[in-house]
Amino acid sequence: MREQVRDLKLQDLRRNDAVVGAMLIGLALLLGGGSLRFPLTRLIVECAAAGVLVWYAVRGWRAPVDRWSAAALLLLLLIALLPLAQMIPLPPSIWTTLPGREDAANIISAAGLAPQWMPISLQPDATRLAAAYLIPPITMFIVTLHATREQRLVYGWAIVAMALVGALLGLLQAGGSESFYIYDTGRFTAVTGLFANKNHHADLLLLAILLTAGLTTTGQHLGLRSPSRLVAAGAIVIFALAIPAANSRMGLLLLPVAIFPAAGLLLPRQYYQKINLRSAAIAIVGIAALIFAGARSGVVARLLDRFEGDPDARLKFWPDVIGAISHYEPVGSGLGSFIKIFQRHESMGTLHFTYVFHAHNDVMEIALEAGWAGIALIILGLALWLTGSWRVLRPSAWSAFTPVHVASFFGITILAAHSLVDYPLRTLGLACVLSFLAGCLAPAAGAPDRASR
Repeated sequence: MREQVRDLKLQDLRRNDAVVGAMLIGLALLLGGGSLRFPLTRLIVECAAAGVLVWYAVRGWRAPVDRWSAAALLLLLLIALLPLAQMIPLPPSIWTTLPGREDAANIISAAGLAPQWMPISLQPDATRLAAAYLIPPITMFIVTLHATREQRLVYGWAIVAMALVGALLGLLQAGGSESFYIYDTGRFTAVTGLFANKNHHADLLLLAILLTAGLTTTGQHLGLRSPSRLVAAGAIVIFALAIPAANSRMGLLLLPVAIFPAAGLLLPRQYYQKINLRSAAIAIVGIAALIFAGARSGVVARLLDRFEGDPDARLKFWPDVIGAISHYEPVGSGLGSFIKIFQRHESMGTLHFTYVFHAHNDVMEIALEAGWAGIALIILGLALWLTGSWRVLRPSAWSAFTPVHVASFFGITILAAHSLVDYPLRTLGLACVLSFLAGCLAPAAGAPDRASR
């Protein structure tokens, strides 16, 4: 009797978890598509995530923890401790010897002030904001660890639903009305969907392509109510057509990374042997028709024009970023300090074209702000991702949940590749989606995968 009562309480608890998790990822995508220029929406998401984190702290830990999950939680702990360590005040005898602190020491001396205790970060306020920024993605990872396989499907479909909303909103934005833009960036020439940046809108659409295929196949394998493969294919076509409308070059370049795995997941295994010249010709004709329709609309032509002309602007200021990195290594300038620090090291040749908010390369930006410790965390994260992916994707570990694992692997690949030329993870929405994808590599609550055994 007590065991039955305990099981009922656990079911109620997990049902509440599913509602809380779906609301968090939905809110993160609805209001977490801005940047530092939109602090209010970020604050709402961060406060909501903090509330969810308190909820999980009160209810107690009930997620399975294997070696990989423990290593992932340890990595998150180190990431959270990094900005906190950068804000610890240090005596003058220490911080004045750190690279790049000469100007600050000279200013204090010139002002006639006594030597002061100062933190590692040259911009502590920005570092505090960076620490708060980590709350939603860390919370989303914890939420995913506690979720059952069925609940993870719910979270995934919530991401797909928000991507569909973004795609439909993008169609309204393409009509030329500024009232359909969530964020006022001063420029309304590109489709941005739920985001302030067109590239990040394209990233969500790419992830939705993978998740639609993975969730549909997994749901059918588990015997759950799922859309048909034909309906899923129609949704994928919508997402694929919406990507060129975003006018994102990386979105177009990364589209095959999403389309081909999604097609492989949706196509039943018994049809692989039936692929012949006729079916291949039909597929080629269909793709050609889509390309022709896009070309006639002018969308593809405008996107291809972006690959021509002068070199990309980021290639002009990357040398300045590299120079700044060498000036502050090995400790970095402090998380969140990129804008002010870059302005100090910006060359005259890059002053005329734009205002630089980010390095457009997260490895460079982390190296500048966090130094060698940040690079070490990146390496550990990559190793953890590859190890976790191998655990769930190797043939001996295949299960009914494997399609979601495949979608997670390629989804993380897309975000990692785009981070080399942009900053998709600087938006809370995509950062939370990344946490969800990474969490799906861990054993699910209530039904551990064979890989965990």
